[in-house]
Amino acid sequence: MISRSLKLMAGLLALAVLGGCVSPKTVDYSAYKQSRPKTILVLPPLNDSPDVKASYSMLSQVTFPLAEAGYYVLPIALVDETFRQNGLTTPADIHQAPADKLRNIFGADAALYITVTEYGTHYIVISSETAVTATAKLVDLKTGTTLWTGSARASSEEGVTTVVAG
Repeated sequence: MISRSLKLMAGLLALAVLGGCVSPKTVDYSAYKQSRPKTILVLPPLNDSPDVKASYSMLSQVTFPLAEAGYYVLPIALVDETFRQNGLTTPADIHQAPADKLRNIFGADAALYITVTEYGTHYIVISSETAVTATAKLVDLKTGTTLWTGSARASSEEGVTTVVAG
């Protein structure tokens, strides 16, 4: 049951991260509009949380909302195997790969870099909270320009997902 809750939270977070902005400040989308990416390479997320399952659990939930939004998302299994065949086995190593090299290998327009900072259930006396927090940035693989950055937190206790884009 907890695993199902975490998947739901990860899915909600993915939608929130990619879906909109709740912040009152103005966000400049000019680089994104100029680039107009159609193909997105989602990199395995960096995991700054204590839960070892956070990275690949988040990765499995992020691609669906992107595909639903009309982007072509490179298949996770293909991407993972390509990195393994080239000696890149950890998200930290993969995030260090140069943007032009990623474009040459995968042919994607942009890459989504994600960092999971909180993942899992916290038990407090007689209650518990399941939460997922992540930050993300979308980078144009042609120019290396950051097209979008944002962060989001989804919690079973909030009833509301918080998204901050900037």
